[in-house]
Amino acid sequence: MARYHEVADALRERIAAGEMPPGDAVPSADRLAHEYDTGRDTTLKALKLLRREGLLVLGRDNIVRVGDAPRAAATADTVVDVPPHGVVRARMPTPWERDELGLADGVPVLVVRIGEDEEVHPATGTVMRWPAG
Repeated sequence: MARYHEVADALRERIAAGEMPPGDAVPSADRLAHEYDTGRDTTLKALKLLRREGLLVLGRDNIVRVGDAPRAAATADTVVDVPPHGVVRARMPTPWERDELGLADGVPVLVVRIGEDEEVHPATGTVMRWPAG
């Protein structure tokens, strides 16, 4: 396993355990590199990975903070029934959709298209259900 994955896993565990709650500032890359005995580039790569996952967000103050932890699919907020002729695709949200849906950076949306109509749902907290066939 690449070293940056190990650092990312360790930070994920700290976030999941509540040691780093949502909104908390993340220690600097230099401090984390010292703490995990890695190079700064390795630590930056781990932070970038966690930002893509939506666990970390860049605040308006340019400080990296812990984002809202994504919920597991088992605790879905929304279940979308997709009809047999429906099409689902994933994409990154527009800035307006990110604000409207309250999404963290790096969280994609699922677009359900039925004929000419489209529904946009956050990829976290949404389960797509197709009819048994």
